[in-house]
Amino acid sequence: MAKPHSLLDSVSACGWNAVTFDRFEVERMREAMRRGHPEAFLVDSCQRIETYQSAPCSCESALKLTGREAVQHLAEVAAGLHSVVLGEEQILGQVRNAYTSATGLLRSFADVAVGSARELRHRHQFNSHAGALLDRALKVSDVAPGGRLLVIGTGQLGQLVARRGREIGFATVFLAGRSAPVSSGPWEFLRLDRLSYCPDVDVVAGCLGSAADSLTADELPRVRSLVADLGTPRNFSGDFGVPIVSIADLLADEASRPHAVRRRTALREELSAIVDSRLSHLAGEGAARASALRSAVERTRAAEVQRMLRLHPDADVQAIETFSRALMNRLFHDASEAARNSEAEFSDRLIRLFGAVSEPTSDR
Repeated sequence: MAKPHSLLDSVSACGWNAVTFDRFEVERMREAMRRGHPEAFLVDSCQRIETYQSAPCSCESALKLTGREAVQHLAEVAAGLHSVVLGEEQILGQVRNAYTSATGLLRSFADVAVGSARELRHRHQFNSHAGALLDRALKVSDVAPGGRLLVIGTGQLGQLVARRGREIGFATVFLAGRSAPVSSGPWEFLRLDRLSYCPDVDVVAGCLGSAADSLTADELPRVRSLVADLGTPRNFSGDFGVPIVSIADLLADEASRPHAVRRRTALREELSAIVDSRLSHLAGEGAARASALRSAVERTRAAEVQRMLRLHPDADVQAIETFSRALMNRLFHDASEAARNSEAEFSDRLIRLFGAVSEPTSDR
């Protein structure tokens, strides 16, 4: 397929999969990405730390994408195709919030990516949220829901997991954190420093943020069946005497299931077609703006040629035409590319500017 946008290759993405890093590595990585890409927008989620910028990048991050591949990757992330829970709802909002300050070319391509992701979501109605991570952890470990569930972390993820726990059959759900959640839910709140008073639980799920220290078995009540480590970086360390399942384990399991791989591949291909369609539409709008600018410039050139011929009736008409066209093409190439590749408001200002000087000047 031909490039739908002449400046598409200037867009780049880079970053890291954060699921295997500890808290201090994640903090260093996040700071390095921000410092090394000051003009970029940062997508910082429970699985990834990625930057997107309107310039090539030479950093040494694991993820390195340019041009259309970068736009496609952002669309896949926003659609939840890289999430453990296929089509996870929360990642779309995280991506949308990440690029609110982006402008110009970068904003246009981010809009294409997120718009494509929303279209795919609308077609398939995934109806999936991060709370389903609990389902995946139980399934991978062959543990049936029931009894007592302890969820550690009162943020959005923790509340989603706690609600999901009640939905799938846990009789009692404890939600632990430094402070109680603002909203009420089907749980009993516990302060983190009071966990020693919590009775034995069947499953514990870690949903703490990246700034939290990891917890050991000595800091928790006894766990009978499973530790679901759903935080990034990992929330637990040491031996608990029961299986521990992490986000990395869930991703590996998803990649090992042929049906899941086939479905995600098909969705990526469908999303790719949506991205191409939207990029082509964007390029079409840009081409129309570039054409309008060149028409305004051509009117100016033709008017000046007529003025020149009136002043110098014996001049070589063909020579003047050839020279003026070559000069205009050289001088206004970058301007027409700017009209093609910039936001509509800026392009319209260019067109109005050159249109304003398209009337013949007086003969002097």
